[in-house]
Parts: sequence; C-alpha cells; structure tokens
Amino acid sequence: MSDQSPFGGAPSSANSSRPALPGGSVVVRPTQDELLDAIASDLYMHAAACVREFGDFHLALSVWPEAEALYLRLLYDPRFRDLPWKRTHLWLVEENFSQNRFEVLEEAIVLQSDIPQQQVHRPAQTQDYQAELQESLGWREKGHDRLDFALLPLLERGQTHGSRSAGPAAALVETRPGQVLMTRRLLEATRFIAIAALGSGSVEGVREIVTRGTRRSGAGSDRLFADEISPLGGELRWYVDQSACRSETGREGEG
Repeated sequence: MSDQSPFGGAPSSANSSRPALPGGSVVVRPTQDELLDAIASDLYMHAAACVREFGDFHLALSVWPEAEALYLRLLYDPRFRDLPWKRTHLWLVEENFSQNRFEVLEEAIVLQSDIPQQQVHRPAQTQDYQAELQESLGWREKGHDRLDFALLPLLERGQTHGSRSAGPAAALVETRPGQVLMTRRLLEATRFIAIAALGSGSVEGVREIVTRGTRRSGAGSDRLFADEISPLGGELRWYVDQSACRSETGREGEG
C-alpha cells in the first residue's frame, strides 16, 4: 500500500529508514505532528470504507497523554470533520477506573461530535462490557462481527494497553479489580490495528522491541506487549517519528 496521504503531500524521506517492527507495516514521519496527521488520515479512510461496506464503524481507542491531541484534531481539523460519527460505535481498549480514562474521549470526541449516545460504549464496573460488545457487533454478518479499528499506544519497554489473554478459549474482555481490558484475542481479530509511538517512552519502546527480536517479550509480566500482537486476517501498522528510527547502536535503521 502506498504511503502517500490522500490529503496531500509526498511521503517523507524519513520513510527510507524504518525500524524493524514485527507483524505489519511501519509509517515514519519527521515529527509527532506529522505522525498525528498520518494516523488521523488512515482512521478517516478506514471509517469511510467501513460505513460504505457495513453501514457502521466500530472504533476502539486507547487513552494516554499524547493521544488527546489526536482526538481533538479529528474534530477541529477541516480535513477530518466529516468523519462519520453518526455511524460510529466508540469503545475503550482499557479503562482504569481510578484514572477515568474515558473522560478524555467524552470531552474530546463525544461532546464535540454528533455521535449518538447509544453508540458511546463506556465501560462501567457494574456492566458486562463483553456482552455489550457482542450484542452490538452481532448485527453484522458472521465473519465481519469484529472491531474495525483499534488504536494502541507504544509505551516504555514496548508495552501497550489490553490484556495478554489470547487464543480461542480466551474471553474478549477481561475484568480486573478497578479495570476493564480488551484482550489480545479481541484486538488481534480487529480489521485494522494502529500502534502509535507517541510520547517520551516510545523511543525506548521501539528500541526495546527491535533489540529483543524474536525473544519472548512478555516473560514475567501480566502486561500486553505490542510486539506480541499478531493480526488475524486484518492489518497492523506501526506509526513512529524519526527520533525512534535509530538502533541500539545509534545508527539509522535500514529501509
């Protein structure tokens, strides 16, 4: 697939040096601002395509400090204003109730868009998020009853949001004390998985993944590691800025 954005501008020369990240393609931009544009453009195109094909768009977002700028951009940037919010179902990948992460989506997206309230799926400690997910996706034809787009962060040590539970016997959503997490099983089945290296820990996260290669990433941890995610019939795309395109030796990565 071409790295050319439909919103204008040629692919950056930074794309000639991509870090060796597993499981999907890698998009590189010189700055985080340009990286936000690349993510927003892909989300916009995917939303439009899913609405044309299925009539709706199931979007699962993560909340971490650097993501808020992206969510605000989706509403204020004229290029993305006609994103089909009326046909969008909004989900949260991981809620930590002590942090009230969904409030970021509430303020940046829900209150600023025309998304119907019944399509805003906010986790609560008293509800079954998996049952709500299955009921909402159950209207689709079998085989298409999966999330359309999931945005995940690349954090320190290469960790991301979500539970490590995987395989056909795993649940789609895991509930822990004070937390609700989508599982690796659910995320891997998503039509398009975007992993964004945004924030101070992302450079270390990229370096950690590239350095460890095929070694088991999650040994001794109950956290999901980004390089454990292997898409099942979907697409995975990494988004990194140029500062992350250096190996552990400090040299530019190979293109």
